[in-house]
Parts: sequence; structure tokens; C-alpha cells
Amino acid sequence: MLRDFIGDGINIDGRMIQYRIFTAYKYLQAKGMTDEQVDEFVNNQYDVYKTINQVMAIKQSCFLLRRTSHSCQSLTDHLYSLKMRLIRELKEKFDYDFDDDFVERDGK
Repeated sequence: MLRDFIGDGINIDGRMIQYRIFTAYKYLQAKGMTDEQVDEFVNNQYDVYKTINQVMAIKQSCFLLRRTSHSCQSLTDHLYSLKMRLIRELKEKFDYDFDDDFVERDGK
């Protein structure tokens, strides 16, 4: 059976999402880079930057989806798997170690 659509009245303040580190830019700053270093990183390693931002977006999406009623846990599980695949890709393709524990620990 299909789920009924009950309206488009959702409005969530991003500050209600527990991650204080919420973009690739903020992640790189939290890891100690200055604004200038982050800008240089974006210019020289845009694919890495974009992938980090995708990981951050999935982390926030999982947070929200876990708190959504009338949904399915498998959606969150599969988003989490996608996040882990992107983190592996950062290491294998770009030799970049994304510190997921850091975001979980210090980003809250």
C-alpha cells in the first residue's frame, strides 16, 4: 500500500540537527585549516571537497530520517551504507582519511 501524502508543511531549523560541523568547509576548518587554506583546498582538490560535503549531507539526512515517523528503517540503513562507501572512496580514490568519529564526537 502506498503512503498517503498529508501536506508539505515541513520546516526544520538546521540548528536542531545535532551536528555542529555541517559542511565540508566547516569540517576542514574544525580540522585546523584557515579560510585561505580551505579555499586553496577547494581549488586544488574539489572532488575531495565535494565528496566530503556529500558525506556531511548524508549524515544530516540520516539524522532527520531516523526521526521521521511512517518511514522505513531500511532507508536510513542504506543511506548509512552510502555514507560509508563515500568515506571508503575518499581513502581509496583520493588517499584522504575522513574522520567520521571526529564529526560524531566534536561536532555535537
